[in-house]
Amino acid sequence: MFSSINKIIDNHLSQASLDKFSVIIGDNPSKGARSPILWNKVYKAENKNVAMLPLDVRSERLGELISCLNENNKCLGGAIAVPHKEAMFNLLKDKCAPEVKKIGAINCFFRATKGHSSLFSGTNTDGEGSLDPISKLIKEQKNLNVCLLGYGGAGKAVAAFLIKNMEESQKLKIFNRTEIKESLTNSELSFFSAKVLGDHIENFDLIINATTVGSKQSLNESPIPYELFSKIKPNTIIYDINYDPPQTTLMKIAEKTGLKTINGLRMNLIQAVLAYKYTNDTSLSNNEIYEIMNS
Repeated sequence: MFSSINKIIDNHLSQASLDKFSVIIGDNPSKGARSPILWNKVYKAENKNVAMLPLDVRSERLGELISCLNENNKCLGGAIAVPHKEAMFNLLKDKCAPEVKKIGAINCFFRATKGHSSLFSGTNTDGEGSLDPISKLIKEQKNLNVCLLGYGGAGKAVAAFLIKNMEESQKLKIFNRTEIKESLTNSELSFFSAKVLGDHIENFDLIINATTVGSKQSLNESPIPYELFSKIKPNTIIYDINYDPPQTTLMKIAEKTGLKTINGLRMNLIQAVLAYKYTNDTSLSNNEIYEIMNS
């Protein structure tokens, strides 16, 4: 079942016969990717002879691999890891939804018709998953002013799904360290330099950090300078989509100043739940999948 795939990837698949299989494609997901653990918990709970398998592939062979998987009727689709999210979008962009096209990257691909040999489509569950912890706030607070810090891959995903779900009375402003040329062509977004964050920060009800500042590479740093916290409204919510560590420096400072915070742990798991649901024919609800993956 895997002979053609093994000729393309850098690792080796040798599993026993499966009814179906899903994959995670990346530079080296065979060296400890979390998705197979999460997805395989659900397959086991559903009593399915299905497994998620890691595929290590070099960028120059990605197109060849997708063609091979597309022809394999047992492949359901799966997850996309770094560094292939943008390249996968370019392969599948004609079959992606408008909000996904705005992101320019996908982290999940699936058969357009589940269980059948239709062509693959793709989506970005990072963006969709980021809304879960704040969905109630977006629905209930009509004049919500949102600040998004960072417009890299994660920032674009969050922005695209915010725009899709926010009402006209709700406003989104994006602050980035480097100039964003897209601002000239995307009238739905308002871009600002991170240098002028202090001039606007007192107006926001929700501040979302989509930068990597405060993650493992910069544990002691905050994307909001310490001196600006005194300007933030007391009822403002600080949402850091980083989940490792679960409490970043940004969140520690925010909590010390009495602000409500949300970390990225639920978002990280919800994006896996959504990806599983897109890829697999399942009767389980999102909450049921979440509980299994979180067990």
